Amino acid sequence: MTVQVDEKTWFAAQVRELTPTLYRLSRSIVRNDADAQDAVAEAVTNAWEHLGDLREAEKFRPWLMRITANCSTQILRRRSRLAPLAEVSLLPAVPAPAAEDEYGLWAAVQRLPEDMRKVTVLFYYEQLSVAEISCIIGEKTGTVKTRLFRARQRLKEALS
Repeated sequence: MTVQVDEKTWFAAQVRELTPTLYRLSRSIVRNDADAQDAVAEAVTNAWEHLGDLREAEKFRPWLMRITANCSTQILRRRSRLAPLAEVSLLPAVPAPAAEDEYGLWAAVQRLPEDMRKVTVLFYYEQLSVAEISCIIGEKTGTVKTRLFRARQRLKEALS
């Protein structure tokens, strides 16, 4: 397949613009900077390889975000296979958050379960609609709304 210069330029511009969003999404899933960077890099590579599968250019953002979410989830699965429960005690302890960060909103969001954390980050931090989030995570809009509602309840409890 020959790639035209315009297609390369367009793709690079889109990725450059979306990189912070992709990173935040991935970081909210894997909870680790290095894994988030790996997931984003893997997602961009996969998107480039399958760019021909994208039918509408205006759907590039949710398409790439869904690829990123999937890559992040795969990294989580790989990580869980690499560290069996018997060896968890051998891993270094994760340091406690700084006192000023402990009660912050972002810290509270990070303590949410993954399904609620993912939709919260996409809705409030990335300002995506419920329909777009539904497309990205592959769930029905009602499920997204329920997770957002429950996440808001938990955040309210955690921050009061």
